[in-house]
Amino acid sequence: MRSPRSSLLALVSVTAAFALLAAGCGSVSSYAATVDGTRISKAELEEELRDIAANDQYLKYIESQVQVRSSGVFDAAFTARVLTQQIVYELVHQDLERRKITLTRADLDAGRQSAAQRMGGEEILNGFDPEYQETLARRAAEVTVLSFVLLEQGPPDQAAKAYYDSHPDEFAQACVNHILVATKEEGDQVKGRLDAGEPFAEVAKQVSRDSGSAPQGGELGCFTRDNQLVAEFAQAMFTQPVGQVGPPVQTQYGFHLILVKSRDVPPYDQVAAAARDKAVAAGQEKLANWFNGVIEKAEVDVNPQYGRFEKKGGDSQVVPPQAPTTAPAAPTAGDQQQPHQHPEPAPAPAPAPAPGP
Repeated sequence: MRSPRSSLLALVSVTAAFALLAAGCGSVSSYAATVDGTRISKAELEEELRDIAANDQYLKYIESQVQVRSSGVFDAAFTARVLTQQIVYELVHQDLERRKITLTRADLDAGRQSAAQRMGGEEILNGFDPEYQETLARRAAEVTVLSFVLLEQGPPDQAAKAYYDSHPDEFAQACVNHILVATKEEGDQVKGRLDAGEPFAEVAKQVSRDSGSAPQGGELGCFTRDNQLVAEFAQAMFTQPVGQVGPPVQTQYGFHLILVKSRDVPPYDQVAAAARDKAVAAGQEKLANWFNGVIEKAEVDVNPQYGRFEKKGGDSQVVPPQAPTTAPAAPTAGDQQQPHQHPEPAPAPAPAPAPGP
């Protein structure tokens, strides 16, 4: 019985065999696609599929989000998704070459971090062949650098600092303690005790229903505006006067007495990475507009074996052929498809309306 990995690693030979059948007895060109005259070979596409197939952890990660396999091998739709990614990244690469922009070591290091984040963590990234890891890091770095170029605010570090300077509220951090009680009546009683001078930490230890923070005197830590806290709590945290306990704030968990201990904007060097990420995010609209313009003018030809390239602005992609491009392998017990747990597409590879790091 073949394992899922052995079935997937058989993809290249299976694909080649099917290609010969699909072409009658004639030969089939060895290209997968051409992008403005630059060729993406079938070998490059098949190598990327082999790299994906060889990383069991990543395979499970993306199978929880999109359909990847059919009867033990990559299905035509997934192969088309990977080829779409290759086409998009080639367009990014060509644009940077035209602008005579080369990546720095810092760009590549940031690209690796971005790639690891998008695919579920450094451990999953390390499961790939080292050469493919470099490819993923370079792709992410090129998209990020292009995003900064389109922002027209200078090199990445300069653009990130400019974003920080012009959006200080987005980097503000509030450090808070709280006491959680069940009813407003209890909240009012606790507020009275605090107003009378009882130490906040001692009251929190005595009455707070939050078992996680009560032993620490209600201390929760410090948060920025894009935190994961419930909206009512977050609103109070950034509007209450510092050093004063506000009135009870109701959330789905009960009523909170909130003490904002401090609220300030950290120095840039402490949040430089976050500033870079936010600057990249700010460039997404420009990146989408760039892609729409570039894809409209681009000459993209896809080998009919893999389908055809359909230009639809941000939804441009390789549309797989009606018939499968891979001959099915015998299903095994381990080949069952994982349930689709998330509505979002896999971080990578995935169809790219506009390229993302």
